[in-house]
Amino acid sequence: MRRGKACQPCVIAPPLSRKKGGFSVNKIVQQWNRLETFLFGLLVLGALGCAVYGVIMRYFFQSPPPWNEEVSQYLVIWAVFLAASTLMEERGHVGATLIVEYLPTRMRRGVAVVNGISAVAFCGIICWYAFQIVWSTYLTDERSPTDLRFPLWIAYLSVATGCFLVGVRSLMRIYRLLFQFKISDILEHHEMSRERGQQ
Repeated sequence: MRRGKACQPCVIAPPLSRKKGGFSVNKIVQQWNRLETFLFGLLVLGALGCAVYGVIMRYFFQSPPPWNEEVSQYLVIWAVFLAASTLMEERGHVGATLIVEYLPTRMRRGVAVVNGISAVAFCGIICWYAFQIVWSTYLTDERSPTDLRFPLWIAYLSVATGCFLVGVRSLMRIYRLLFQFKISDILEHHEMSRERGQQ
């Protein structure tokens, strides 16, 4: 009996819980954020490289490339819509919070949930029509009227992708507000800075 009792603590295996925790949603979101940041930096770097190359070719060799400005525009457009997803996660989008800041916590939480639902609905509508445009331009093989003849469905896909990512971020925010609520989820950045200063 003593041996049986002594062996009972060995049944508990905390490493398994840690292993399960390795696949937590927070880590997935962190990897998602890193991927978006990497792609955003790559797109901005590509746009900057195109701009610098165009300036050098124009003013030093008097032979500007015809595709330079067009490619830069497409890269910037993709970068902007990817950044919209990251800003949604960091709550960096512009918002009118003058009245909301004076509401009680429970009411502010409700407003944030309604705001998230509205964002999901808006992104869903834009996503639906954007993917339809992407599919139609892909089937008809529409291309830019320039010498580059760039496939326009790739440029239009940026709108659909950006709205889809923002919609998913909004769903995640709604989930956190309903089931994993923290006061920092509804406080603005200047409010959190003020609280840190008071502490």
